[in-house]
Amino acid sequence: MKDAGGFQEEESSQEERQYWLTPVKSDDERTADESIKDLIGAANIYAFGNKTPGRRHLKTGDYICFYSAGKGVVAHAQVASRPKRKTYPHSLEQSQWVFQVTDVHLYLEDPIIIDAALRSRLDAFKNRDQGKSWAWFVHATRKITENDFNVLTRRI
Repeated sequence: MKDAGGFQEEESSQEERQYWLTPVKSDDERTADESIKDLIGAANIYAFGNKTPGRRHLKTGDYICFYSAGKGVVAHAQVASRPKRKTYPHSLEQSQWVFQVTDVHLYLEDPIIIDAALRSRLDAFKNRDQGKSWAWFVHATRKITENDFNVLTRRI
């Protein structure tokens, strides 16, 4: 089913729900935080590029959290539509796959810092050397476990 904006509204069931972490970087025009505030907080949308990992698997009902590069996780939301090729002014990607979000939570002034103590609670870091670089975790959009999402968004 499509809404008035042409977005796909296909809800996932609890068992199928996926959880995502995506990095947001500053560009020549805006900081990562400004982009998050404008796109996610005000417009209730976000955009992926053609090469964003997992873009084709993102669906309505999924949850996504946003990592502000060098700062920490600063927002999370529920995905309200599948990504659709669309042009949106001031988005982060030249080739845009825009999707709607709902139930937005912004905590730009109180980010969740991914330090060693927090990483030790994440499934993604089980059986990994905690002393090694962890940039791989926030470098690109990735599917994460429900536990990791809850830890990264202070839901537990």
